[in-house]
Amino acid sequence: MKFRNCWIVCGPESSGSVLVAKTLSYAIGKCSFPGEYSGYGYNNNSICENLVLHRSIPYMRPKFWHQDLLNEISKFNSSFDKVNFILTTRDKNISLKSKMRRFGDDLLEAQEDILKASVFFDQLTLNPNTFIWSYESMVLLGKSYFKRMYNFFNIKSDYIPEIYDGNFPYIN
Repeated sequence: MKFRNCWIVCGPESSGSVLVAKTLSYAIGKCSFPGEYSGYGYNNNSICENLVLHRSIPYMRPKFWHQDLLNEISKFNSSFDKVNFILTTRDKNISLKSKMRRFGDDLLEAQEDILKASVFFDQLTLNPNTFIWSYESMVLLGKSYFKRMYNFFNIKSDYIPEIYDGNFPYIN
């Protein structure tokens, strides 16, 4: 049996990918209430319709990279008609500062991680099933930005999570 859709949410660490994965899982009806899915890893224990997988790049410690993600999802093309991607982005400097605070990276390591991952992110932008999510656009546009993502993937939902400006603490 082949399912219609799965969703891969990825981006640099601290780019809003957990928020997007949680929001998406509820909006597509995979969760019965917002927050039921943590936003980390898979939203289900097995392959199913509307499977959501979240992986920051890099993810976990020790670090796993985009090649690990590609190996992990290589079976998805045989299980799903459509593999959808959401590439989350955020202001690079804010993402670096947040990553350093959350994961203990120094500036050089954080910069190297983003540089290494950017090759994969560049490839994703060429995939017609990829929606590029911008944290700053979400803060500015709010509800209409979520509606834009839902329309891109033909998702029928009115769900809008709480929106707050997580960048504010990083701006001097």
